[in-house]
Amino acid sequence: MAERSAAELYVVEVYGRVLHANFLYDADLDGFVARITEQAADMTDAEIESLLTYRNWRDRIVGAYLAGFGRRTALRDTIGALLLESDHIYAGQGYSFALAAFGEEADADWLAAYLDRWLRTSERYDQPWALGALMFIDPVRGVAYGPADSEHETICRLVSLVGARKS
Repeated sequence: MAERSAAELYVVEVYGRVLHANFLYDADLDGFVARITEQAADMTDAEIESLLTYRNWRDRIVGAYLAGFGRRTALRDTIGALLLESDHIYAGQGYSFALAAFGEEADADWLAAYLDRWLRTSERYDQPWALGALMFIDPVRGVAYGPADSEHETICRLVSLVGARKS
């Protein structure tokens, strides 16, 4: 059996905590944020991208959180395209967080494109997360999509952990 890489071992350690942003309820929230931020800083864009394009949602959601906490805007189009494809349930939670953490108009464009495609179908994936992320970025676009909901509040809380938002 092949030995697992450090990145793959990291996924096993944290995917359950980033799923549904469960870590927000950890007693050691600050410690978790510090560790994932440090892990993101220690990884290259290529390593994070390999997680984003791996074959399951666990690697992809962790890769997206690493991209968000590491502010890896070079991965924006990869993340946006993966969100638009929406071929792995739960991964869209991470993609939405990463795009909100980047917080620029291009990120809002990816989120709006995703919602335009997927709100018109009966398929329910991570649309509430994408809507929450888009509502977080609203001030960049000068658009208001509606009242805050729990996913919007979750995204706002998540992004506040990344650090000061760009003006």
